[in-house]
Amino acid sequence: MKYSIFNNRLRLSENADIIYNALSEKYIIIRKNASLPLLYSDENKDEINTLTSMGFIVPDNKKEIEEALGIFLKSSQNDNYFKLTINPTLRCNFRCWYCYEDHKNNSNMNEETFNAIKSLIDKLTDRYHKLELAFFGGEPILEFSRVVLPLIQYTKEISYKKGKEYIITFTTNGYLFTPEIIRKLSLYNIGVSQITLDGGPLSHNETRKAKGDDSFITIIRNIKELAHNGLPVLIRINVTQRNVKSALEIPEYFSSLNKQDKSNLTILVQQVWQDKENDILNEIWDIYEAFIKIGIYPWRISFNNLETICYADCLHSAVINYDGRVFKCTAIDFSKFKEDTTIHDNVLSSLELRFNERIQKRLSNKSCNSCRIYPICGGGCSKHVDQAADCKEYCLYPSEKDKDKMVKNIIYQILKLRKLGLR
Repeated sequence: MKYSIFNNRLRLSENADIIYNALSEKYIIIRKNASLPLLYSDENKDEINTLTSMGFIVPDNKKEIEEALGIFLKSSQNDNYFKLTINPTLRCNFRCWYCYEDHKNNSNMNEETFNAIKSLIDKLTDRYHKLELAFFGGEPILEFSRVVLPLIQYTKEISYKKGKEYIITFTTNGYLFTPEIIRKLSLYNIGVSQITLDGGPLSHNETRKAKGDDSFITIIRNIKELAHNGLPVLIRINVTQRNVKSALEIPEYFSSLNKQDKSNLTILVQQVWQDKENDILNEIWDIYEAFIKIGIYPWRISFNNLETICYADCLHSAVINYDGRVFKCTAIDFSKFKEDTTIHDNVLSSLELRFNERIQKRLSNKSCNSCRIYPICGGGCSKHVDQAADCKEYCLYPSEKDKDKMVKNIIYQILKLRKLGLR
């Protein structure tokens, strides 16, 4: 028997340590500087069995990195499901300071690209049991009548014709929804719409200026209307050190909703990437607790990125830009990033080739071979791995201090979830 390479030990208090296993997501609290047993005896066999079942102790011949990589590969290749993300336009009705995209005013999808997307949807519904049609941008609702609704109608029609499943999702600022758009969407199988808010009312309206209108109140109203019509919404609250406390004002705007409407809402609080150097984790969890008190719960929170991997790491996913260029990731400036292929090429074959190239880069990364937090980061962001000058040495958390901070934050959040009865 041996200790798992994924064990992470941190000081919990003056007299106690905590050990967290990054693969099993289990933790134990033991005396400061005490050792875990390894050898069986009549006195400790139950303890050894418990520690083994929790992943802290493993057989001598267990190849843990290979097992973890196997989990990642299995998660990344779901042959029954394809996620197709469409950018109908890169135009947007807001100019949020933290946005990484170049919002081009003339970025409109032409008929040739539109028809090529329909042809791709036809192929995907032949090959896969379920298709997710996800709309991104820019702001996708700007092209609701011309691009979005016709593609939804086509996807429903062809899926039903072939006996396949489909689901429609949105990432949107939520400002342009109208009762008529919501009514039309309610006729289809709509999944989660991710709608963003930027802190409380004042902070939000400073970031999203709308001529003659309060964009915060408008978006709140639209979220409520979507939920009331049975259309689920993930409210993503973007926070910084400057606006995080103001976000505590948001739950009050939803407190009067009935239980059914609240069940259609979930919460995700995300720190804006330009503000990552500031530690606001305590304040973020204050926001979660405030929502839980009114009966609205967090979006699923997972710390194992081998099973809940990013869509960009999945073989069976693609992002189609308005101009027909094809990518794997939405977190890019589409005007500057090199595409993987185009809608007019053999999309699926090209994406499979690029997927295999990325996997080979991951396999050659020596930094991951004995990393104690590998199940947490999964070898890093696919986009960054692909761009790394030396992918054999690329590491998202290069120092032991970086790794300890990541584990510490996870343990903090696990304890919060347990305290709130959510884990």
